[in-house]
Amino acid sequence: MDNSADSYLRSTADLQDFMSQARSDGRYGIDLEFIREKSYFPKLALIQISVGEELRLIDPLSDISLEPILETVPDPEIVKIVHAGGQDMEILELESERTPANVFDTQIAAAFLGLGLQPAYSVTCERILGKVVEKGESWTDWLKRPLTARQEFYALDDVRHLIPLHDALSTKLGSEGRLDWALAEMQKYARRETYHPPIEMSLKKVKRSGSLDARGLTQLGFLYEWRESEAAHQDRPRRRILADEILVELARRAPSNSESLRSLRGLDSRDARRYGDGILKAISKGRSIPNDDIPEIKRRRRLEPEEEAALELATSAMRALCRAERIAPPLVGNNADVEDLIRANADGSSQMTGLKLLDGWRGQLFGERILAFLSGKSVLKID
Repeated sequence: MDNSADSYLRSTADLQDFMSQARSDGRYGIDLEFIREKSYFPKLALIQISVGEELRLIDPLSDISLEPILETVPDPEIVKIVHAGGQDMEILELESERTPANVFDTQIAAAFLGLGLQPAYSVTCERILGKVVEKGESWTDWLKRPLTARQEFYALDDVRHLIPLHDALSTKLGSEGRLDWALAEMQKYARRETYHPPIEMSLKKVKRSGSLDARGLTQLGFLYEWRESEAAHQDRPRRRILADEILVELARRAPSNSESLRSLRGLDSRDARRYGDGILKAISKGRSIPNDDIPEIKRRRRLEPEEEAALELATSAMRALCRAERIAPPLVGNNADVEDLIRANADGSSQMTGLKLLDGWRGQLFGERILAFLSGKSVLKID
């Protein structure tokens, strides 16, 4: 087992020197340990980083400044190598207040090589490098100090193979003509809306929000923003302020006073007292929006019987194509995306713009071929 105690970068100057080497190499591997179950903001507990063949640990709970790392986050000249790095990059964006650039996610890369939708780090290492990685300390309290030598060893293991994976995956993807596809998928990390989605996207993730009418969705928007502000202020998980279901019911009923608020089924009396003023103010804002200014909800039209038949064929065709190309179907799209393609195809070419299944590599590999199949220009057969 590594002598992990010697792997810590204990001063800002040491971290600066280490990151200077990363800048010279043009890349580094990084993984973060954090706790977020009981707070709104994730609590960063440990940073593991690899440069060349060197592995290091950084304790963010110490006096060390993280700026030498944070200043590289938006630098397009430095590749940040991660595995399943969505939450890691979310934290780095939050800490640096800058949008990440040039992120290489080995999980996404592996998914384009037939390893499934979300291959684990251990699976990717074994299949791509032939390296066996033992299971780590998934349920560790990373905020507890001191960490054990075992915890530190497994933490280092999470970045031990990231740079070799970057080399091997890039080579394999390049040889199969898929590197550009994978890099295009990784571009999500360089988009600000990944970390700060528009309110309409956030509302879609609220449970039962689809049951609201246009006025109710407008009310929900103000209530959602109030809950986000309150959760951030208290640094508590948003659903511990108010559950989604209660938020939606408040948007539906839009109580106008404390009495009607307290009578709402499911709302705890203590929450009604504690949050009543904020809730009523949010509802008042929603109520003040004129009807003419409320966006109309765009409902999908029902598919015609022949379109439903086409949907079944197209869904089967996409699965067959995905199997042939060794790509997990959910990486390409879901049933709703196929339905959008069927509906747009029936409505005419003018409706084809902006469709997920016709964009970029998805269009080249799947969307255009599915349309050719549906039009009879091509056939699928079992080989």
